[in-house]
Amino acid sequence: MKVFAISDPHLSFGVPNKSMDRFGAEWVNHPAKIEKNWREIVGEKDVVLVPGDISWAKKLPDVMPDLLWLDKLPGIKVILNGNHDYWWPTATILERELPPSLRFVHNNHVRIGPFLFFGTRLWDTSEYSLFDLIEWDPKKGEIPGLKSGQDLETQEKLYEREIQRLKLSITSIPREDSAIRIALTHYPPLNHTLTPSRVSGTLETAGTKHTVFGHLHSIKKEWIGKAFGKLNGVTYHLTACDYLDFIPKLICEA
Repeated sequence: MKVFAISDPHLSFGVPNKSMDRFGAEWVNHPAKIEKNWREIVGEKDVVLVPGDISWAKKLPDVMPDLLWLDKLPGIKVILNGNHDYWWPTATILERELPPSLRFVHNNHVRIGPFLFFGTRLWDTSEYSLFDLIEWDPKKGEIPGLKSGQDLETQEKLYEREIQRLKLSITSIPREDSAIRIALTHYPPLNHTLTPSRVSGTLETAGTKHTVFGHLHSIKKEWIGKAFGKLNGVTYHLTACDYLDFIPKLICEA
């Protein structure tokens, strides 16, 4: 069994006016690119992690075409919500409405074969910076996520809340479970130069082997293939689909 990951597909089958084509040539008809690459490398018994920004939909009925599209692709999918997944409902509704090949992480863990998946979305934080990683046009104004004053205080409260949700997800795991532990976050849990953080420390204590995340786009060319990596036994994988050239990344196999 292999575990792959690909994040931030930003699907819009149910809200076609939100196509990603406007973000550049590489995004034109990007779902077809993902599907082609996915079908070439992913088997029916494999697992594909999709850590957030799954759809532009804001309501459950509008996201169903996107979820059904994922469902038809090979493998079991484990999904996590991102900052743009406004459609994301309660765990009870997810249990009832998700197509058969989809599982979700939401204050819980998912056990599939020899692997165990857990995590949380996370949020922006002043604890570590990723601004040097992003190619940003100053004409567009301030870098998103850069806060001060009351906005910074609110941001840090949201970040701390997400850490507590991560711990809740971890505590749902039976202590005696010896499965290979893989964490999903949407926001990066540390910076691209692997400076330790509160989240990375929590992941290490939980026995995590791999952490997959997305959220970051427009990566500077000099960082392509070089950002993140292994720290204290945990390998950190940036899996935003444009960073991966729309090819699911093999994380591990057993």
